[in-house]
Amino acid sequence: MTLRFASHNPILAPISVPILALAAVLAAGALSGCASTKQAELAPPPSATPTDQYALTAESRVEPIHLRINPTGISANQARALDQVASQAAWTAGQPVDVQIITSPDPGSMAAGNAIAGYLMGRDVSRDTVSQYSVQSQPVEIVTVNVVSYRASVPACGQHWENLAATRKNKPHANFGCAVTANLAAQVADPRDLVDPATATPSDAARKSVILDKYRKGEVTSAAKDEQATGAISQAIK
Repeated sequence: MTLRFASHNPILAPISVPILALAAVLAAGALSGCASTKQAELAPPPSATPTDQYALTAESRVEPIHLRINPTGISANQARALDQVASQAAWTAGQPVDVQIITSPDPGSMAAGNAIAGYLMGRDVSRDTVSQYSVQSQPVEIVTVNVVSYRASVPACGQHWENLAATRKNKPHANFGCAVTANLAAQVADPRDLVDPATATPSDAARKSVILDKYRKGEVTSAAKDEQATGAISQAIK
């Protein structure tokens, strides 16, 4: 027996076109879902505590100076450029500035870098401020002097506000902790301490032994009392 169906029957009409359209919609939705998932993975994680919303950080700026090595030593123009570097990096200037001297591994280039470092240290630039590196990619005839200056990052507070009374989610508002961080950034004397703490100076071994000897003997380990610090209330007002 052969069954024949009418092509105009809406129930049995071909449905290949709607299926293709539905498949295209599902594929687009899957792609958009993957994209949104990827963006969610790249989003920064929330701060661990409310006080971590605004971290106290420092920014650095590098100003390079390229000096060509001269057989006769530091030229007059190079000396003037190094004098400007010393005016910024000298300990007497009180500025948070480091100096990096970059040379090639060539012995002549390294000797020129040592001469530049000595020139700067002869102009009140501390030895701890100057560092010297040798890099393979550095041209042999060029010595690069990087002047690295630092400043504390001051966040911009109060750019947008929200309803501070909306506490149902028990979350800090967007500006929480911003003013405290901004005030600390304005008071930091040396922003380099935010990047790397300063190296501790060695203790006074002689003074330490004196204090320990007094402690063992049961004597007073503090400094002697200054008699000029003793005062008395005047009797004139009584």
